[in-house]
Amino acid sequence: MCIPLYFLFQEQGGKLFIGLFLMLLFVIIYRQVFWSKKYTLMLIAVELIITLFFSFFYHPMYIYIVFVFVNQMVRLPLKWMYMLCGSFLAFCLYLIYKTVFPDQFYLVLSFMPPVFGGGILPFIMKVSLKYKELNEDLKRTAEELRIRSEEKEQLEESKKRMLADLSHDLKTPMTTIQGYSKVLYEGLVEEEEQQKRYLKYIHDKSIRVTTLIDELFIFSKLDNPDLQILVEEKDVGEFLREVIVEYYDRFAEKEMELHIDIPAPKILYAFDARLLYRAISNLLENCIKYNPKKTAVFITLKKSDDIITIEIGDDGVGISEDLARTLFDPFVRGDKSRKNDGGSGLGLAITKKVVEKHRGRVYVDTNPERGKTNFIIELPI
Repeated sequence: MCIPLYFLFQEQGGKLFIGLFLMLLFVIIYRQVFWSKKYTLMLIAVELIITLFFSFFYHPMYIYIVFVFVNQMVRLPLKWMYMLCGSFLAFCLYLIYKTVFPDQFYLVLSFMPPVFGGGILPFIMKVSLKYKELNEDLKRTAEELRIRSEEKEQLEESKKRMLADLSHDLKTPMTTIQGYSKVLYEGLVEEEEQQKRYLKYIHDKSIRVTTLIDELFIFSKLDNPDLQILVEEKDVGEFLREVIVEYYDRFAEKEMELHIDIPAPKILYAFDARLLYRAISNLLENCIKYNPKKTAVFITLKKSDDIITIEIGDDGVGISEDLARTLFDPFVRGDKSRKNDGGSGLGLAITKKVVEKHRGRVYVDTNPERGKTNFIIELPI
């Protein structure tokens, strides 16, 4: 804009002041185009009119001002671009006819850049931007396909690992049952006390197999995306108190110190009580099973504007950062071993599935404000 201003200051009198006013108006409108999307068409049209006014009543070379706002014309819908660019071309041809035809026809070349810039360049830029958007869409689609492919591979790998772990967890107790039952069947044990002990082993292992099959069935059921949960609006606080009461005696047996923070006002939420009970009970089971006596346990219920948060933490043995990343995967245990602790290795995986069915999320904080481990369930309101 400095060059047009330089030539404008060569004018005198009222023509100078009118030109300065129009130039100031042009600058204001140019800036306003970026802020007022609603009036973009009208503002660009005014810019075009000012440019043509300067070209007709001051000097034809002012037509080059079109290059200042040609990038703004790309913002317009295609039909309005056709109208404005067509009008601009018509006025440019008329201006060429009045200015250089026929005596100064050699000056036609000097008008070609603005004719191209105002009449053709916006369409080239529009096509270029469309091509760029299409290219970005293709890249985004390719990236989504890559991510889905990786997720599919991870899912397949997870299924293979789960089948291997399941085979291991079923084979171990079944081998024990077969061994002891064979000894009893063949009458190799005569002492009644030892027979009872063997029968107890068989009973315990059969319970272990039943538990594993039961939890595997629940996990598979929850893994089905078409599963519809049966939600009913209830008081989450009262529900959580009822679950804690069921485990109170077991906490007392291990002399665990309970710190419960559940607000008195009702917190109503639509949830599947049977499934959410399973999710929370799995966390309480682990808290009791894997921590020593006299461990402090912290159970908290909070509500914000859009989230209900249930926290179950303790100051027991803690969980490493590495293990925390895979803790909710099927058949992962607190020490990553396949030890015979009576657990199925599916408890936390089931908890995760249940919470996700409620459109929430569950995660573990290995460095909480109090204690060493804090499991957090967040349910959207």
